[in-house]
Parts: sequence; C-alpha cells; structure tokens
Amino acid sequence: MLINGTATLRCKDFLRQALAHTLERYGHMPTPRIFEATSMENRAYRLYAIEAAIADTLSLWCDQETCMHTRRLVHPAEAVGRQLQLPDNVLIILRFSALLHDIGKVAIPPEVLQKRGPLNEDEWTLVRLHPQIGWAILEGIGELFEHVAPIIVAHHEAWDGSGYPFGLSGNAIPYLARILTVVDSYDAMVSYRVYGEPLPILSACQELVNCVGHQYDPQIVGAFLEMLISERSIQLLSCFSPRRNLAINELEQVGEEHAKLLLQSGGYVRGSA
Repeated sequence: MLINGTATLRCKDFLRQALAHTLERYGHMPTPRIFEATSMENRAYRLYAIEAAIADTLSLWCDQETCMHTRRLVHPAEAVGRQLQLPDNVLIILRFSALLHDIGKVAIPPEVLQKRGPLNEDEWTLVRLHPQIGWAILEGIGELFEHVAPIIVAHHEAWDGSGYPFGLSGNAIPYLARILTVVDSYDAMVSYRVYGEPLPILSACQELVNCVGHQYDPQIVGAFLEMLISERSIQLLSCFSPRRNLAINELEQVGEEHAKLLLQSGGYVRGSA
C-alpha cells in the first residue's frame, strides 16, 4: 500500500491557486503576506480570504472527519494561546496551524484513515508520514505558510522524544506544535471516531495529566486544563467536539466536583512545569 503522491501535488496546486484567486477577489496581491505593515481592516480581509481558500481546499481534498476535526481544533488552540498570553501575530499562526495540521492526510489511502479496527504496522507507517506530507504541501506557498509548516510537521512529536517524524524532545519541539499536540489529543479522545468510542471528559483530561512529561509539555497541559475550566462551566459547546447523551439527546456537562478535580490537576501540572 502506497501514499498518493499525485494527491499531494494536486492539493498543493489547488491551495496555491485558491489563495491567489481569493486574495485577488479581495483586492490583494496574490501572495498570502499578512505580517507586512497594513491596516487592521486590510489584515482582517486578508485573513478571511486566506481562511476561505484553506476551507475550500480541505473540503475538496480531505475526508469529512478530518475536516470536522481540524475545524474543532481552532477554538481550543486559540483559547490555550490566549491563556498563555501569546501575541496576536502568533495566535494567527496558531489558528492556521490548527486548520492545516492534518492536510497531509490527503495522500493517505481512505481505507487506512477510515479503518474501523486497529491499524497494522504497515498502515501505521503510512499514517506517520502525514506531518511531512503536510510540510511538503505548504512549502513554498507563501510567507504565512513558512511559519505554519514547521509547526504542523512537529505536531506528533513528544516531550520525551518518543514521537515522530524526527524524534524531537523538550524545547526542541516548536512551542505552537506542543499546543497542537495537546488539543489534538484531547479532541481525538472525546470525539466519535471510526476507530473507537469517545472517553468521558474527565477521563480524557486525566489521560493528559498522566502523560505529562512523556508525551506532553507540562506547561501546555496545565494551560489547557485551566482554559477548559473557564469555558462556561465546562459545557461541551460547538468549539469542542459535540458530545451528546444519545439516550436523551442532550449535551453532556461536567459537574462541579469534576470541575474542581480538573482545576486541581491544572494547577498541579502548571506548578510542576
């Protein structure tokens, strides 16, 4: 079983053309430069145009589950970034990194991505290529993507060096990639996916805490848990994965005692970072 190299090239070409056409439609030069001196209004229009081109690309080239997953990651990633008091320019890079982090999956065979059982070693080898494929798609497209590509290629690296594709560890992993690693893992745990049932919120958060210092940066996990606590009493809103009790068709909520446990975990993790 092989990756689809043709899909990689065609997706790259489509994204480049979509960016050029969308930016021109809004009266901008057909290159996604957003960090040059410009008015806030111009920057907002530019960002809207770039995001529209990305959305068109993902909708056409990625499967529905991947598209939904990437959209879900945007809000929690930005919320963690604000919790960490990142500047606006960095939050912009983080937002687009969340949207594009799985674009490399365009080259992975659908029968692998949608397999309901566990993957075999050959299939895992293919899946582990998607960060580098994503890097290849974004390489050379424009200024913004030069900042995004090093983040998405590292979003499966682990704090202790056991991740992929390069085995980076600790502070060698780009800071924004460490944020994506946490929010990506959380969403995978609490969402309905083809390969398994979702975990309860508290169980997913406990798993993050258990993996601090191994898979995750302690500071990022602490910030994530503190952010989660502050999100409207931890209601599961559309910014996180929709979680419903199918028996009563209502959104799940986390009770006060669970919230206290999460807050204690967040404070402990941040304090030990």
